[in-house]
Amino acid sequence: MSHVLSEILCSGFIIDSSLRRRTHLVQSLSVTFLYWFYVFSLFSTFIVIIIILT
Repeated sequence: MSHVLSEILCSGFIIDSSLRRRTHLVQSLSVTFLYWFYVFSLFSTFIVIIIILT
């Protein structure tokens, strides 16, 4: 019985650690996407201002 319980606990820790890794990956991708969205917004605003001023 204790062997079964230890296997269940071990698999729970493995699942928890893989979920944490996946969450970290999603957060990294989200930050990267937001950064490039911000850069693109600034760049497009700059282009529009140049077009308006010319």
